[in-house]
Amino acid sequence: MRWAILGVLAWSMALAHYAAPLPDERIAKPAQQFGLPLQGPPGPNTWLLGQLYGNTTGAYRQRNSGYRAGQGIHFGLDFSARCGTPVVAIGDGVVVEVDGPHGSPPHNLVIDHGNGLASLYGHLLERPPLRVGARVRRGQVVGKVGDSQLSCTAAPHLHLEIRDSSHQRFFNPIPYIAADWPTLSLVGGFSRGFQRDLDNPRRWQHPDQQPQARRGGPLLNDYKRPWPSLQITPTQPRLLSGGFTGLPGPARFTTVQPARNRSPTPRRLTSGGCCVNPIWGPDSATVLFIDKPEPSAPAAFYGVSMGQSESPKPLLPIAFYNPSFTYALLPGAPSLVERLSDGQRFYIHTQGGNVAWSPSSRQLAWNTTEPVGNFDRRRSEVWVAALGKAPVRVATLYGGGLSGWLDENTLLLTGKRTPEDALRNLETLHLKSSERRVLASASAMRSVLPSPDGRWVAYYVAFDRPERNGLFVVSRGGQGQRLDWFGSYRWRDARRLVYIPLLLGQPTHRLFEYDLQSRTSRLLADLGTQVSHDQWQVSPDGQRLVFLSSRDRNLWVLELP
Repeated sequence: MRWAILGVLAWSMALAHYAAPLPDERIAKPAQQFGLPLQGPPGPNTWLLGQLYGNTTGAYRQRNSGYRAGQGIHFGLDFSARCGTPVVAIGDGVVVEVDGPHGSPPHNLVIDHGNGLASLYGHLLERPPLRVGARVRRGQVVGKVGDSQLSCTAAPHLHLEIRDSSHQRFFNPIPYIAADWPTLSLVGGFSRGFQRDLDNPRRWQHPDQQPQARRGGPLLNDYKRPWPSLQITPTQPRLLSGGFTGLPGPARFTTVQPARNRSPTPRRLTSGGCCVNPIWGPDSATVLFIDKPEPSAPAAFYGVSMGQSESPKPLLPIAFYNPSFTYALLPGAPSLVERLSDGQRFYIHTQGGNVAWSPSSRQLAWNTTEPVGNFDRRRSEVWVAALGKAPVRVATLYGGGLSGWLDENTLLLTGKRTPEDALRNLETLHLKSSERRVLASASAMRSVLPSPDGRWVAYYVAFDRPERNGLFVVSRGGQGQRLDWFGSYRWRDARRLVYIPLLLGQPTHRLFEYDLQSRTSRLLADLGTQVSHDQWQVSPDGQRLVFLSSRDRNLWVLELP
C-alpha cells in the first residue's frame, strides 16, 4: 500500500511539473502566513538576507541564461549562511519532491502547503532526510544550507522559492513571510538595487512590489533602455554634451545656497514614491535620483534642494558621475568618459561597468572579471588609466577585485593572490612601487568602505571562524579594531561612522555614531520610520542624511547633530 501511495505521489509530481498554471482563485493571497526558513536572529555568526527576489541587477545580467526560466528575474530569495546551517520549513505541508527536477543544485526539497502554494529549498548541502509524502510542520528542520558553487566557500546560501503547486508560477516571498524586511535588508552580500527601465524608471523598484514570473514565459525585463546598461545600444545617446539641452547641469551645484535649518526631526523631501537610490550632489545641498515622473517628461537625474521648497527638477542626463560631478561615464564597448566643463571625450575599455575615480579624478580604476566559473577562483584583472592614456594592468586577483582608492597612488583590493589560497586578503597596492600590503585576511570581506581620507577601512566578515566574524575597522598600517555593534554603516568623516543596528522588531530605525578615537557610540536620532532596503546616504560634508522611508516610499532628510 505504501509503495502505491508513493507511486501516485510521484506520478502527481510529474504531472504537476508540466501542468497548467493554477488560476488566481485557487492560490492563497499573501498574508504573511509563513515563517522564515532559518532559525534565530540574523548576524555574522548565523545568517543574513542575500539577494532579493525580483528584477535585481544581478539577475538582469543573466536574464538570457541562468534566470531565463523565470522570465529574466531572480525568482526566489537568497539567505546567506554557513554550510550546514539548519533549514526549517516555512509552513505546514507535505513533501512532494526530494532532489526533484527543479534545479538549485546540489540538492533541493519541495513542500506543498495546500491552498495552491508550494515552497522550494535549493542549494542544500545534502539530500534531505525526508521521503515524498512525509508531513512536516512549520519550523521543522528539513535540510542544511549548501553552496550553489559546490564549495562551501564561494557562495554558501539557501535559495527559497514560493510557487504555485503546478510549479509554473513564482511569487515574491516577502508578502507571504512574516518578517522585519526593512531591517533584514540593511545588511547582506548583494546590492539592494533593481534594474531600471529608463522608459518607466519607477517600475519594480521596491522589494515588495516585484512581479510574479511564469516558467518559460517571455522576458519581463527585455528593456530597450536599461540602466545600469551593460553596453550602450544604438537607441542610447553616445554624447553627453548633447544631453544637457534644457538641463541646468553641474552649474546647479554652485548656484544654490542651502538653508541651515537644524531641525532635530526628519523632513520629507519628495512625494509620490518616486525616488530610490538617492545620491548627494557635491554641494551637500542637492539630492539627486533617476526619475521620469510622467510619459512626456525626460528620463534624467532629478534634484531637490535643501534650501528651497520646490518639486524635483531634471538636472543631469543619466550617466555615472565622479564625486565632484566634473566627469561622466557611459558604459559601452568602449566606455565613454566626458569632461563636463568643455565636452572633451575619452574612450576606455572597461567591459561595460562603472569605474572608481581617484581622489583628484585624474585616474580611473576598474575590474575585468571572468564571467563564468567558481566565484572563489574567478580571475579578476585590475586596471588603471590616466585620462587620455592607455590603461595599465596593475594586479591579478581571484575571487575578488578592486575596492577603491585610498589616495592618488594607492588602491584597496580584496581577493586571493592564487586560486588555491584558503582566505581572501584585504590589501593595499602602491602604484608607483607595486608594493602590496596585507591589512587583514578572512574567508571574505563584505561592504568594504574606505574612510574619506583613506586612512581607515571598514568591513565585516560573516560565516567564518567566530574570532574573524564581525565588523572591523583597520588602518593603513594594519592596526584593527573589532566593533561591538553590527549593522549598516556609512562614513560621516575621517574618524566617525554612522550606523543603523541590525536589530529586528524595532518599529523605527535609530541612527548612531561611532567615534574611532574614543571608541564610543552615541545616539544621533530616531528616524521615526524604517529605512527601505538600505537606501540611505550621508552628505559629503557629513551634516545631513537622506533616506528612503519604508512607510511612504519617499525621501526624507535629517540634519545631523
